[in-house]
Amino acid sequence: YRRTSLLCNGSQHFGKGRYEIRKEAFMFLSSQCFFSELTDDLLSTCQPFSCGNEDLDDFFKNDATRYAYYLMGKSYCFRKNDDPTKIVCAFTVSNDSIRIYDLPRSRKDYMKSLTHHEKPLRRYPGILIGRLGVNKDFCGKGIGSEVIDFIKGWFMSHDNKSGCRFVIVDAINAPEVISFYQKNGFQSLFTSEEQEFLYTGGKKGQQIKMATRLMYFDLLWMRQ
Repeated sequence: YRRTSLLCNGSQHFGKGRYEIRKEAFMFLSSQCFFSELTDDLLSTCQPFSCGNEDLDDFFKNDATRYAYYLMGKSYCFRKNDDPTKIVCAFTVSNDSIRIYDLPRSRKDYMKSLTHHEKPLRRYPGILIGRLGVNKDFCGKGIGSEVIDFIKGWFMSHDNKSGCRFVIVDAINAPEVISFYQKNGFQSLFTSEEQEFLYTGGKKGQQIKMATRLMYFDLLWMRQ
């Protein structure tokens, strides 16, 4: 479940490690779509959703509501104003954290420099984007970035009922996916694949093969 991909996304612009508001943000979703929780009743009345990835399509069709039932994650979607049966994009979020004191020394020191202006904690709360897909009929509109902006704003707003410092993704380790999240202001939690490989249980001398990369966005960057 901790695997985040993004299909059919448009690239946007961000500064170095700091969030920059973009004028075109929410252009399509805010003007042409509305927000809904993804439920069995909704799926039964909507057209089949496909982002072009069988794993993601199967998750949203068969597993998303089951995850919600067992309180493992909640899924949401945007639908077209003029055709509510059309799901434009869908995503799943769940609670997570970054455990700073478990990180390698160099990364621990860096993350402490970000977070320890307040009372020191062993872990800092975040929200995990577990799955994210954009309907293949809406490629090239920058919708993936709009969804990321929506989630950031959602968990910065007064509507959020719990503390949330980071947006976290376990991004599929593919150049186009990593590049997408970097353009949306995310940074890798580890300085290299080798460091992450060893931290996650790999042994020195073994072939380094990371299917995913942990990345994060610090919501406090939005205040700067």
